[in-house]
Amino acid sequence: MSETIQADSVPTQLEEIGTADGLDQAAENSFEFSSDLVLLSERGSLAAENISLLVSELLSRHVQSARRGLAFCSSSADTGCSYLAANVAVGMAMAGVRTLLIDANFRDPKIDQYIIPNSDSKGLLHCIENSDVGLDEAISEDVLPNLSVLHAGGVAAEAGLLASANARAVFSEALRSYDCTIVDTAPSNQSSDAIRVTNMVRYALVIARKDHTYLNDMKKLIADIRQNRGEVLGTYLNEF
Repeated sequence: MSETIQADSVPTQLEEIGTADGLDQAAENSFEFSSDLVLLSERGSLAAENISLLVSELLSRHVQSARRGLAFCSSSADTGCSYLAANVAVGMAMAGVRTLLIDANFRDPKIDQYIIPNSDSKGLLHCIENSDVGLDEAISEDVLPNLSVLHAGGVAAEAGLLASANARAVFSEALRSYDCTIVDTAPSNQSSDAIRVTNMVRYALVIARKDHTYLNDMKKLIADIRQNRGEVLGTYLNEF
């Protein structure tokens, strides 16, 4: 069984980007932020404190070890996987880490509910379906200082999109270009996309929700990730 992420002994070192300057930049880039990004909206809350502790531990155990990619995975929907991916990406940026947040959940994209574009734009799906669409055309750069976002770009149920050569090229370029690439994935009971993404970025954080996630489902997801040459950094029990 993988280790449970804890962060009680790790100091939190987050810069102030949830200030007027940072949010003004977001406005200039035509983005809005959900109040569920608690590091921006509820800095003193218990939820924000828990996110900050998780960010600090990931900085210590992952980013500072020169590991650039991390897939956020769950065995079922409604675990808060997207919520954590978005909030941790904001936290990484606040810590001064040049971060890219990717929405690779083509079944039910959710990152655009947290970082909300005011106009239609290209996304990951466009890059995968059309190799002529460059990553630089699809990424929304610096929606906040140090934070860029690659939205899903649409809904698609086609199996194997994330197993394509184009997908591998996109993720390879992202890992080279950013200090930390965080990827939100579809639940493993809906598709194998989380397994494919972890294979490309190498590392996964498995998210469970208190009184919601079945232990056997989580164990199966962890085993599948490892069987497909991914490394599970740990598990995280989400209570929010």
